[in-house]
Amino acid sequence: MRHLILALTLLAAMPLRAEDPAAMLAKVDQYRGSTDSFSVDVELTSMPKSGTPETSKFRVYGKGSDRSVVEFVAPATEKGKLLLMLRDAMWIYMPSASRPIRISPLQRLMGQASNGDVARTSFTVDYVAKSAAEETLDGRKAWRLELAAKDNDIAYSRIALWVDRTTYEPIRADFFVTSGKLIKRAIYREFGQMNGRRAVTKIDIEDLLRPGNHTLMAYSNLGPKENPDRMFTKDALGKW
Repeated sequence: MRHLILALTLLAAMPLRAEDPAAMLAKVDQYRGSTDSFSVDVELTSMPKSGTPETSKFRVYGKGSDRSVVEFVAPATEKGKLLLMLRDAMWIYMPSASRPIRISPLQRLMGQASNGDVARTSFTVDYVAKSAAEETLDGRKAWRLELAAKDNDIAYSRIALWVDRTTYEPIRADFFVTSGKLIKRAIYREFGQMNGRRAVTKIDIEDLLRPGNHTLMAYSNLGPKENPDRMFTKDALGKW
């Protein structure tokens, strides 16, 4: 009996064991988007350290987890522009150009938000969860997931992602480039109900290279939409 009590005491003192990191990351992605055919409205508000805040609006059309089109909605001067993202490749269509132009998902779209930040709603497309460890972040019990890019063309080579230990809601993500430098941080500020489920509704993106500059990314009107396959081709940009 003494040995049994000792064993139970040691077991209770052991740290909580994480499940498979890949399975945990899949749960996190459920708060960020949809793997079905969908659309969602995105509003970006750039909050510079000095200067006047600016706001732009977009509508993102997605199908599966690795195809998306971003439509520029406002301001009026930007209407007609489109971004197409296929896996980790991206093109921009402008009414004034004869054909779509290849661009980088890492390129800034507005403020601290990159093209890829708006176009991509899933971590699992581009990253592998290598490990999970217990941590406390701002008094909140969390798992810290270490994400590694699947190939060298991904915008960020590594991401440190903190998620709630019970619900798997994302809390914070730190983004690193190939050199190992930490350049950006995303704080998941607000959650709400969209399309009948709990989802991220506001993300605060901080520029760690220029402290004090940040961008708010707000999501609304997430819902199913039958987006045809042809929509996610370069030839179809500007023709639907």
